[in-house]
Amino acid sequence: MEAGIESRLRVETLRRELQEAKQRVEILKSEKDKLENEASMYRNLAGKMESDLKSLSDAYNSLEQVNFRLESEAKALREGKSGPFVDVEAIKEEGREEAQKESEAELNDLLVCLGQEQTKVEKLSSRLAELGEDVDTLLEGIGDDVGLDEDSVDEEEE
Repeated sequence: MEAGIESRLRVETLRRELQEAKQRVEILKSEKDKLENEASMYRNLAGKMESDLKSLSDAYNSLEQVNFRLESEAKALREGKSGPFVDVEAIKEEGREEAQKESEAELNDLLVCLGQEQTKVEKLSSRLAELGEDVDTLLEGIGDDVGLDEDSVDEEEE
């Protein structure tokens, strides 16, 4: 009789432990889903950053084209073609400085954002690794298309 009571107590203890383990598993699943959602959000944010960098690059290329056209016009003016002489070199230098300041400010902003995102990715990667996820597999392929965009920009410049 004492063995039966002891056996029932043991079964009840095991049931409670099983229930607690199930609850922990559910909590971990919930945390995993949350982290996966955050990782997806950060991937999307990184894509937006890449797009912003491409836009900045396109704007810079456009400025270079305008600069080339203005240099050609300035050369024509210096060669005596009609119009009063304008200090084209000073104007060009002023334009370059202004464009440089704007580009640097935008690049600095993007670098700060990228640094913040990198920190977040590192924290999320660490947490996912703690949860037993294969972080390398999750991150595989992210940014692979960046090289393609740079190649197409290089081809357009030629």
